[in-house]
This record gives sequence, C-alpha cells and structure tokens, in this order.
Amino acid sequence: MAQLVDLEIEVGETNRNEAKKAVVQAAEQRGDREVQPVIQEIDRTKRARVARVLWVDDNPDYNLYETLALEQLGLLVTKATSTEAGMSYFNNLNFSLVVTDAQRGPDAEAGMTLLKELQRVNPEIPVIVYTMGAADKREQLVNAGARAVVDTPSELIHVVLNEQASAV
Repeated sequence: MAQLVDLEIEVGETNRNEAKKAVVQAAEQRGDREVQPVIQEIDRTKRARVARVLWVDDNPDYNLYETLALEQLGLLVTKATSTEAGMSYFNNLNFSLVVTDAQRGPDAEAGMTLLKELQRVNPEIPVIVYTMGAADKREQLVNAGARAVVDTPSELIHVVLNEQASAV
C-alpha cells in the first residue's frame, strides 16, 4: 500500500474500541453476523501506517460506520460520489487503496468503469469493491483487477487491514 507519508502511528485502546463499536454498528445495519473475527483483528492492531483511502460511492452516508472504523484505525478517507470526481482525487492525491461500490445511481457498470480507469492509470493500486450481492459480481470484478469484492463490514475491514499490513 503506498503511503501518504512514511509515518507509523500507535492505534490506542480508545481508537480500537471506537473502531470495534463502528464495525458492530455497521454490521447491525447490514445484517452481518460474523463480526467476532474482525473484532479480534482490530484488538490486535496496535500500530498502523498513515494511509489515504479513496472511497467512491454515490451514497457515502450508507458507509458511515465503516468509514468511522477505518478512520479510527489510522486511515484517512476521501469520499467521492462519481467516477469523475474519484479520478480527479486519484490523479491529484496519493492514495494507498480505493474502495468503490459496483453500481452508482442507474449506472450498473460504474464500479467496473472506475476499476478499468484505475487499472489503466495505476495497475498496482488495490481496489476493493464493497457492494451488495458480492458473490454474483466477484468473478467479473476480480478478473478486471479488483483485489477483493465484499458485501459485509467485517469482510471490508478485514481486507483493508490485510492490505495495510502487507504494505508495511
């Protein structure tokens, strides 16, 4: 994962507790019942590299608790509501990871469009697609370059933490 700066921070107990609380709230909203493994993973997260995440979603408020969890774990989340805005941010700031949904508004291919554009500009950037019905879309999106396609908060946080750990 590319870094905003080469800065490692301590993730204190308060931040870990707030991240866990946010994951539980997100899980309750989405019916995610498998949160215990990611809660334990958050408990083990004592240090993190400061990194910037681009999150492209036409309804960013739907991901409020997931965003709070990531921020508590040392990530700086920049939100965009369109592929065009996302690419403007991406081309002007240093991101370590991109999260996108598969569909934005009536455009069922918005996530694929963003993924293809990101692959053209920087094929090394990890892209996580966070979308409902991930299993139905996974093969196509992974074949196009997505690092992961997930639909639960616990899966999302797990994949992000693993991406961040592999960058250290």
